[in-house]
Parts: sequence; structure tokens; C-alpha cells
Amino acid sequence: MRQLRRAGLEVHQGGPADLVAGGLAVEVKAARPAPYRSGGRRGFQFCLRRDGHTDHTKAAVVVMLCWWDLASDPVAFVVPSGALGDRRKVVIPTASPWLYAGQWARWYRRWTTIADVMEGKR
Repeated sequence: MRQLRRAGLEVHQGGPADLVAGGLAVEVKAARPAPYRSGGRRGFQFCLRRDGHTDHTKAAVVVMLCWWDLASDPVAFVVPSGALGDRRKVVIPTASPWLYAGQWARWYRRWTTIADVMEGKR
């Protein structure tokens, strides 16, 4: 909420997703580094959709927060829900998300995604 308010958006909890920012539904997912494969490789795994619990498709934007150090602000990936498609989960496969260069890297700290989606919605 703090990041969205810094961007000048009116933010409140509730609606079809975790937050409503500037009239736009925003789903927020958070993860800490944990092993996500049998080999013990550490990364951040986000559950986007689980029957009866969560469904990112009800939001226009998904904010995935990588809590790499609990004493610091998380690293955020701000992704339009449409870019996630019908995935059930997303993995950022590194314990250092700021170094990630894979599929979701283009959304790293991209808070302008919210404004982009709002403009496309109007």
C-alpha cells in the first residue's frame, strides 16, 4: 500500500482482489526465498490461483513481492494479470531477485504498469 500511495494513488483494501488502487483491482502476492525444487535450489514461488483461496484473474495487476531480507523493503515485480495468463504459480528462480534476468524481469519494480493498465482500461 505504501508504494502505491507514494505513486499518488488512492488505495484501500477490499474489492475483487487484495487492494483497489486508483479504481483498479490489485492482487498482492508475497514470498520468501525457499527451496522450490528437489535439488534445493532457492527462489521465490508465488501461488497465483488456488480454488477457494486466491485467483489472480480477478485483478488487473499482480504485485509479486520478494521478501529477500525482512529488515528491508521487498523487491517487487508488477505484472498485468493478462501477462500471467492462466498460470497457477510463478517462480523467480534466484535468491537474489534484483539479479533475475528471466521471463518476468521486464516487470521488475515497474510500478508504471498500474498506470499503463489504467490507461488501457479507459
